[in-house]
Amino acid sequence: MLLKIEADGEERIAVTLTETDMQDLDITYEEMDYSNIETRRVIWTILDEARRALGKSIDIDNRLLVQVSPADCGGCIIRFTQSNTKCNISGKRLIMKKDCEPLLFRAIDSDAFIDCIAVLKELKTHTQSVELFSCDDDYYAVIRPNTSCSDSIIARLCEYGDISPSKRTEICRLYESGISL
Repeated sequence: MLLKIEADGEERIAVTLTETDMQDLDITYEEMDYSNIETRRVIWTILDEARRALGKSIDIDNRLLVQVSPADCGGCIIRFTQSNTKCNISGKRLIMKKDCEPLLFRAIDSDAFIDCIAVLKELKTHTQSVELFSCDDDYYAVIRPNTSCSDSIIARLCEYGDISPSKRTEICRLYESGISL
């Protein structure tokens, strides 16, 4: 497997997988979902290969954003962005998202939710829409980011709660049982 691996500064790595690479890794773009054990296997295999190719370590104690975009060649491009801040709110350190997926934010408390709303007002040009919910004594925001704006939204909101690419079932649960604010 000959992956195209490029470093974009100290914090960013881009890996281009061809259709053949995807077949070798036994995964498709559509199957990529970090809740899937096979996706995790592929991500860690690619990270190990990137470490070897670039000769630098990737600190997994810090938050790591993984972005996946389809490529023209039938494969995909995976971008890894390492944050220099540790985020201990949920214990999750790796975030994976596909471009333009909605983001689901869950506030750590009501004060953090109010702060989140203020930040989202500042980031108004970065979002297509924001929906606010209360459900099971928690506060949520479903954020639909503009293309290439997810990174800045995640970076700004991670200190106020958990933020990750949303699963459709989680959004449906909010629409069905949550209270729109």
